[in-house]
Amino acid sequence: MSIESPKIRLDFRKSLGSFTLEVDCTLEAKVSAFLGVSGSGKSTLLNCVSGTLMPDEGEIAFGDEILYASASKINLPPEKRQFGYVFQEGYLFPHLTVAQNIRYGQPNPRKSSPAIDVLEIAELLQRYPKELSGGERQRVAVARALAMEPRMLLMDEPLAALDDALKDRIIPYLRHIKEAFEIPILYVTHTFSEAMALADEAFLLADGVVVASGEPHRLLTAPSAMPIAQLTGVENILFLSVTASDKSRGLTALEIGSQSLMIPYTDVPVGERVPVAIRAEDIIISLEPDISVSARNILPGKIQDLDVKSERTWVSILVGTHHLAVKITHEAREQLKLREGSAVYCVIKASAINLLWN
Repeated sequence: MSIESPKIRLDFRKSLGSFTLEVDCTLEAKVSAFLGVSGSGKSTLLNCVSGTLMPDEGEIAFGDEILYASASKINLPPEKRQFGYVFQEGYLFPHLTVAQNIRYGQPNPRKSSPAIDVLEIAELLQRYPKELSGGERQRVAVARALAMEPRMLLMDEPLAALDDALKDRIIPYLRHIKEAFEIPILYVTHTFSEAMALADEAFLLADGVVVASGEPHRLLTAPSAMPIAQLTGVENILFLSVTASDKSRGLTALEIGSQSLMIPYTDVPVGERVPVAIRAEDIIISLEPDISVSARNILPGKIQDLDVKSERTWVSILVGTHHLAVKITHEAREQLKLREGSAVYCVIKASAINLLWN
């Protein structure tokens, strides 16, 4: 039977030079993710929660326990908070073996940590950090944090130093951690795909303030989520159902209105909904469907809005029930004589469509 995660109340302010982090939110899910670009306040938030940095004012509570309160002058040190911390670089002790790293800080060093099996690192126990790959080092760092038997796990962009291939291999292990350990996880990242894959709730940080929050897929696909698009660099995030897959052709078909959107093959059952991302600049607008291009997708739509900016024109096109944001030059807009209500075709290469999680 699953144990309900304690609520974590964050209501505090912290200034560092000219930057100020001011948060007022309650974390209620098993995994809560904070998204934001570098400098948005993600690491400052984690350090305040962990106790390594003291806020200027406010309150931080873990369930019914007050960790920090400026009014009553409470500020529990990190060791009393009992939170595990996983850093971006792992920070393993180079002179210790994997087994010794994991035992470091473990309440009962003679007891084998279940994280070793969950993260599949038993064969690495006698190696030193210099003998590990980047992905292996991060798995060990997570195992060390869990071996301390923390009440909550704090993860500061743990996959940021890894390439995409390694990230894809590590994310399933993090999902296993989520399922195997009954502790809340506070995860910060600048990558929405990690939030989509792991988090139950997400908060968007911009300039030290939470500007949006909600379930990851709802937050990232909401019409009001343009700040997220600007931060992540992807303007179109859609949740679509798989209708067919053909491994031999290397293609999977998704349902978008009455049309099919072809993406590179992915091993997902028919009927399951998946999140996909398309950059606005990767969509070509055509007035005719019969054009000689290699793109697999030519979707009919209608222009809902044109927003002329200084360098580009943003076009909102309704395809089925989905709005696609397209970025074109002013010259292209004039040449095609695009207007509100114009019938057009969106031309998209399958390779330009990215599945956000596997």
